[in-house]
Amino acid sequence: MSTSGRFIVDAHGKRVRLAGVNWYGASEDMGVPAGLDCVDRNTLAELIAKQGFNCIRFPFSLWMTEQTTPVADEYLLQNPDLSGSTPIEVYDACVKALTDQGLIVIPNVHLLDFGWCCSNDDTNGLWFNDRWPAQKFTSTWQSIAQRYAGNPLVAAMDIKNEPRHATVGGNAMGPAWGTAAETDFAAMYTTVGNLLHQIDPNLLIICEGLNYAGDLTGVASHRIQLTRPNKVVYSMHDYSWSSHPAGQSQADYIAQMTKNGGYILTEGIAPVWVGEFGDTASALSAPGGGGTWWANIQAWLKEADVDWCWWALNPTHGQSCTPGTDQIQYYWGQPEPYGLLTLDWTSVGYPAVVTMLQALMQPRTGPGIG
Repeated sequence: MSTSGRFIVDAHGKRVRLAGVNWYGASEDMGVPAGLDCVDRNTLAELIAKQGFNCIRFPFSLWMTEQTTPVADEYLLQNPDLSGSTPIEVYDACVKALTDQGLIVIPNVHLLDFGWCCSNDDTNGLWFNDRWPAQKFTSTWQSIAQRYAGNPLVAAMDIKNEPRHATVGGNAMGPAWGTAAETDFAAMYTTVGNLLHQIDPNLLIICEGLNYAGDLTGVASHRIQLTRPNKVVYSMHDYSWSSHPAGQSQADYIAQMTKNGGYILTEGIAPVWVGEFGDTASALSAPGGGGTWWANIQAWLKEADVDWCWWALNPTHGQSCTPGTDQIQYYWGQPEPYGLLTLDWTSVGYPAVVTMLQALMQPRTGPGIG
């Protein structure tokens, strides 16, 4: 894939609208995608594809990539062939299962350390901290690109999740854009993107905005310019609690999203992908559920014909089918209210939400459409 103005296009120049779902877990304490104790990974990939999604955002942590101890069998009950595998080998197997179903996989460095994301005091807001130097971040991405260079459906890399403030060396540091400061994300995206293209020149490089991926205003004065052109996609995240006032009108919501990053689309600069958005699935399934935010974001995604990725596929955090075997984190094994699947991971738990998402999947405009 590459970009053509504000659109993502395939090798034939036809518009591809990314319409996906996040599958998380590999960035958490066990370094393992959640649900593998409940469902065979190939069965899960088939279920995802059958709903019409065409991509998976697949978060991981730097920590996960360095673990050499095999994953405990209790986390892999329905995938016994993975017994003895390290976390990165389990991740590899899931990537293959997804791409075997024709799904585009988009790896994402969600955290440097392991755990749940995100806050200003988790020291993971930048691409480096006291435990992970910037060079380690870069070399890990090079390793990931090399690992999947032979799989054309690993077609994009979402470089860093939700840039935000962090404390490094006892100093509070904020993210910057185009300033040449130590925390300049635009410079980092450029450096990493060019290095990844030396390994796989076909990759899309996804660049999230500042302040929890909510602010792409810096692109107006400083665009990411890679050596290989037409490979940059910008990314926003949005939730009902993302600085939206209660009862916000649709016009005001669209104006806010346009100011924060949607102008990149309307001005034809580059594609914008909403890499995360979501809300409580049970509430959205109720008549009139979701409130004004849900109505507003659906209207904007339709009107602006935006690429997107729902948070999340997961019906549970971490292990779920063998309760009580591990309670490392307070949320481990707990239901994920935004999740789309049944608690046993085997079917769609909220068909009404999936139906609403399916209405946003087909591109309305762009090369080769209509």
